[in-house]
Amino acid sequence: MNTYWKIDRNSKGRDFLVGDVHGYLSQLKVQLSGLSFDPNVDRLFFLGDIVDRGPESAALVEMVDQRTYISILGNHEAMTIAGFENPTSIQVHLSNGGAWFYKLSPLKQKTIVEKLRSWPWALEVNGGDIRVGLVHADVPNSSWLVIEMLLNDISDAWSKGASLAEPKIEAAAQLLFWRRSLATRLYQEVLELGTNKRTVSQYKIDFLRQLRKLENIDSKLIRPFEITGIDYVYMGHSYVPILTTVGNCYFLDTYRGYAGDKLSIHCINTQVPQ
Repeated sequence: MNTYWKIDRNSKGRDFLVGDVHGYLSQLKVQLSGLSFDPNVDRLFFLGDIVDRGPESAALVEMVDQRTYISILGNHEAMTIAGFENPTSIQVHLSNGGAWFYKLSPLKQKTIVEKLRSWPWALEVNGGDIRVGLVHADVPNSSWLVIEMLLNDISDAWSKGASLAEPKIEAAAQLLFWRRSLATRLYQEVLELGTNKRTVSQYKIDFLRQLRKLENIDSKLIRPFEITGIDYVYMGHSYVPILTTVGNCYFLDTYRGYAGDKLSIHCINTQVPQ
């Protein structure tokens, strides 16, 4: 149960990445069909948060086989684990869309948590000429090496069943599953959207109105988004109305289940080796 994985190049098909699915398996299937996704040769990587909110969370966990359908952990999987292992954490999970989990039998809950605990916290994919990093929420110090060091430090304890409340593990989880430093910079500094809370629909309107600012970003503003130690980084966790790129960072959390919404699904190897 290593917390950091390195995935070999896909020599037969395409590799797709998808943002937070949050229990909407039917929507995912529709979009994969539109891409002619072939599970015999193609792979789909989830950026975490495949559970909660939508109606098909358990089915999505079942779908992940870590061969064709590969997922890292997000904060919602972490809440699922914490709710099962520590009853004082249940209410937090319930308030974030986790009711589906507590309707399951204790045995089914245990099976799901054991599976989630085996998932990596971050991973890198060999894309041929590029290395692609996947992490749910953030990149501390804009350095991929920091992620590798953090996960190397906790991997042994996590594999032995240590709690998410254990100090080193909790610290790593806060940085990789919860923190929004890059997304906050995108909203507040790059797009100049300020700190006022908005509805999802208002976020979308304001975000798209300011999108032109991405065309000519000051070098000082773009620097935190130039992640060292990796070629490209893909993240979910923080809402963006459309797939958004700044520096070598891609933000893919675009789906909220509203009419007209679509999951962001991005192919990282359109040139399939022959």
